Amino acid sequence: MKTSNFESWELIKDLPNDLYFYGLEDTSDSLIILLKSINEGRILKLIFEGVLTYRVTKEAGRSKTLYENKSLRGFQIATKSEYLQWFKEESSGMFEDDDLRHYYICNTDNILDIVSGPPVDVKWINL
Repeated sequence: MKTSNFESWELIKDLPNDLYFYGLEDTSDSLIILLKSINEGRILKLIFEGVLTYRVTKEAGRSKTLYENKSLRGFQIATKSEYLQWFKEESSGMFEDDDLRHYYICNTDNILDIVSGPPVDVKWINL
């Protein structure tokens, strides 16, 4: 991602390193992502409003990106990225003036890319 400005996205202090993809729900007005902590018995629920595009890729399917950008782990956010640029080009610039973010979530088994505006609602759910 040579044309990106990813920075760490601080969601919650003391976020566990063992989160794995637990589920996804795409509703008419939001995208809900569930990440489960292996050792803590709780689920991190992320609720994105106004999602314009997203993709979920098995970690092995993004080996090149991870190899070339070792800092792309955990939760990252960018206002400039190849995925965001691709979306703006594909939409013929329709969203060029919108305050969009590329949310990048790398967990133990998947990588999620989400293009949406801020904010994101974050909650812990105890099992």
